[in-house]
Amino acid sequence: MPTPLIRAATALICLAAVTLAQGVQVYHFDGPRRASNIVLFGADTAAGVTVVHGQPDWKPEYEGMLGALKGKKLRLGKDLWTTFMTSAPVELGGVEVAPGCYCVGMLCDKDGRFSLALMDATATMKQGLMPFGPQTWKPGYLVPLTLTKDGLTDPASKMVIQLLADAEDKMRGTFAIHWGPHALTAPMKIHVARRK
Repeated sequence: MPTPLIRAATALICLAAVTLAQGVQVYHFDGPRRASNIVLFGADTAAGVTVVHGQPDWKPEYEGMLGALKGKKLRLGKDLWTTFMTSAPVELGGVEVAPGCYCVGMLCDKDGRFSLALMDATATMKQGLMPFGPQTWKPGYLVPLTLTKDGLTDPASKMVIQLLADAEDKMRGTFAIHWGPHALTAPMKIHVARRK
């Protein structure tokens, strides 16, 4: 028969487990994810690049918040991480990104310049880093983006991230983020290795 001390210790362990479980919040959602893809395929060529993200709504009150973003790490998109995956080296904004899968955030420096922040997806997930809450991640690649304010004739009510292929040079294009009346862009070049 358990002693009173053992019964008390067991009760404390059970109470601690219940308290820990009560402190966890669970969010279940089947939110839509948007994808933009470029696939290059030929007799001696095969490559694919994709970006997948949730789409936050633009709100008019965001208009005056650009200045408050200076010096901050930011989430990009909605819900879980925006992801970028490539089977070939891709040059984004002059930065060569190795083939792989990346979690994507954004950085705004103290002068208000934006950069795409790419982090190795496996390492990021193993560390338990999330796009919401404290932004303690460290980017593996920082890709400079060009901000166009109020330059969209058709403002994006939901965030849209696209890989736009050049009509004349299939290995070139643009990485583009449109949200509200603003756009962030970087030139893109895909370095496809010829298959043997």
